[in-house]
Amino acid sequence: MKPFKLFAITMALFSFSTLNLSAADGLLTESSVVGNVGGKAILLSDIEDQKINELRIQLHDALQEAFIRHAVKELTETSSDYKLAPRATISDEQVETFYLKNNLQSRGTMDQLGPMIREYMEGMDRARSEIDVYQRASNKGEIVSRLVKPQEMLLKLPVETAYLRGNDKAQVMVMEFSDYQCPFCKRAQSTVKSLIEQYGDRVAFGYRHFPLAFHKEADEAAVATECARDQGGFDAMHEILFNQPGNLQPDALKAVAKQIGLKDLEKFNSCLDNDTYRARVSRDMAVGQSVGITGTPGFIIGYHNPADGTLEGELISGAQPANVFIAAIKKYMENPR
Repeated sequence: MKPFKLFAITMALFSFSTLNLSAADGLLTESSVVGNVGGKAILLSDIEDQKINELRIQLHDALQEAFIRHAVKELTETSSDYKLAPRATISDEQVETFYLKNNLQSRGTMDQLGPMIREYMEGMDRARSEIDVYQRASNKGEIVSRLVKPQEMLLKLPVETAYLRGNDKAQVMVMEFSDYQCPFCKRAQSTVKSLIEQYGDRVAFGYRHFPLAFHKEADEAAVATECARDQGGFDAMHEILFNQPGNLQPDALKAVAKQIGLKDLEKFNSCLDNDTYRARVSRDMAVGQSVGITGTPGFIIGYHNPADGTLEGELISGAQPANVFIAAIKKYMENPR
């Protein structure tokens, strides 16, 4: 376990004990009183931020895992009704299949990774056996967990001038913060495109700019797409700029405007030369930073309120695989407000 994570969990456990909560409380909840100021009770929800919420969830998960192992150990040692399945023998063929199926060749040779793969597969087999015992005992009431997982804290932000695709009235939104010179952002575009094709009639897809300081031309490119947006050319310019991140100088951006067929090139050139949308790009960055985005791409996925133009959701960082986004989208679609 990483030192910081261990320290964080230790501190959370210390706080848990000093608050004199019983096990029946199942850890702190949003309505737990954490102290008093001037005779007024202060609730956890009054002081909780994203980092505290993440640590509470980590603490719950660590305690739950430890409880499962302890409960299964107790039962298997004291009751003949509960026995762990015999440990599986992992063959060399199974290890090799795992190695090839997960495309691990770039991370090392079979000789290097084989022992770790075998240990992992043996651990997963044992975990499945433990979970089976735990579930059977839980169904019979012989194991009762009083741990309650904290609700994931949702981040709230205004949609404002985000460029919207899909169904702009949808109750679920995927908001992207990206940089035109970020290779991971470019990688994410194919995933976003496939999500729009799959969920475009049921989900709103927003785009806001987050040009990183060390990408010297990314902010100019962001302004250019906003200038193109005035003439309905956002999508066309957006796609081209992600495919030529090494050449985003003003002359190149003006050439792209001509390439995508903007009708009023003089208007576009003037917009770009005068930095017309610099404030909009800066505002996008400020909003992104306010919800914890520090790198790109960053996505907020959650509940969209078209009436007041807000989004309340969770942060997903990086060019994650499509299944990560699909799971988040489905969660909010299947649990509407």
